[in-house]
Amino acid sequence: MESPYGRAQTTELSPRHAAAIALYSVTAGQSLNQVIPALESRVDPDDRSFFRDMALGSCRWYYRLNAIAKMLLKNPFQEEDQDLHALLIIGLYQLLIQGKAPHAAVHATVDVCDEMGKGYAKAVINACLRRYGREYEALLPPLDENPVTATSHPKWLVKMLSKAWPEQWQSILNANNERAPLCLRINRRQLSREDYLVLLAEAGIDAHAGRYSADAVYLEESCDVTSLPGFADGYFSVQDEAAQLAAQILNPQDNERVLDACAAPGGKTCHLLECADIRLLAADADDNRLQRVNENLQRLGLVADVVCADVSVAGDWWGEEKFDAILLDVPCSATGVIRRHPDIRMLRRREDIDALAAVQQQILEQAWSMLKPGGRLLYATCSVLPQENTLQIERFVDMHPEASEVSLDTEWGVACNAGRQLYPQNNSHDGFYYALLQKAAV
Repeated sequence: MESPYGRAQTTELSPRHAAAIALYSVTAGQSLNQVIPALESRVDPDDRSFFRDMALGSCRWYYRLNAIAKMLLKNPFQEEDQDLHALLIIGLYQLLIQGKAPHAAVHATVDVCDEMGKGYAKAVINACLRRYGREYEALLPPLDENPVTATSHPKWLVKMLSKAWPEQWQSILNANNERAPLCLRINRRQLSREDYLVLLAEAGIDAHAGRYSADAVYLEESCDVTSLPGFADGYFSVQDEAAQLAAQILNPQDNERVLDACAAPGGKTCHLLECADIRLLAADADDNRLQRVNENLQRLGLVADVVCADVSVAGDWWGEEKFDAILLDVPCSATGVIRRHPDIRMLRRREDIDALAAVQQQILEQAWSMLKPGGRLLYATCSVLPQENTLQIERFVDMHPEASEVSLDTEWGVACNAGRQLYPQNNSHDGFYYALLQKAAV
């Protein structure tokens, strides 16, 4: 199913119409990152925050809201009217999650039918939303009995998480439904974390230091980061605290040759360069995303060699000199960052996990061959699934007698058979996995 809204448009959109297009586009297989920028440019600036909340929130609660929509509809919409089904979900999101005044929310949502050129559906949308207002006390309790509709996650993911983490799966799903806090990484080459907290306090901005990363600062309220002190001067970057741990664990030393093997968009690349005077090669298979790496390096005043290369395939793009240290933040299911990217729960499929695990294995094998004897490799994912994490590392160490796991003596996360797993935490870090491997010296 291809979205009819993919082609460029210039007419202005109401925020509800734009949100319905965004949700419909996700059901058609596009990510919010692909569709939001173009849609947002067509929404009045004063309404853009409202639009983004509806677009992200309707994906976050899609499985719950979709179940309600199906109960309210006497007959499902036809294939050519699935955008109307998305609009109904946008209306339900306003009533159930945002708590909007019913009369205003229903009226404004129904009017979007005319914007869509589908005025014939106004009566159906109106009837469904008003019926929800009358019958929600009876409609909602059955949804809470099924973890799919109670937590608004796909069945396959609920099953995998409950099997992998029988004690933690419910808290993981609940954390996925919370909004992630705004976390900064202070550029230690510019100033200390303590000095930046003083700058924030002087600007009347409430913030506190992160617990695990030495460079993390959490803001009590989200804001436009370009308005924060020192943005243009490279005082900080936006990066989740769990992601910041990569540089801390790899612990680069001056003059080392380091590879960031899956570098885009460059957050970890820059953090490594902020920590030590290293010779860093940043590689990624996506040339477009490498532009972000270069932009981040430029803003922060950092220097690295940047190359477009597929690390899973053997080649001579990296030169003859092997690396002292390698950061391997491999492509993964991103199941640890669902709260930041709620469309993941709609776009990802069970069969994707095995395919990703195969790619991860290829990348790990190739990267290992580029590592010096005595060197170290940090394997990382933003996944909470063992198939991509501890099982991957256990298999690799079993097959490579020259590889040994370095114990991560730390208070964050939980120890696995190999590596450590962080779960997403309310008002704190995302879900992440790390395993540090050492290559035996000759």
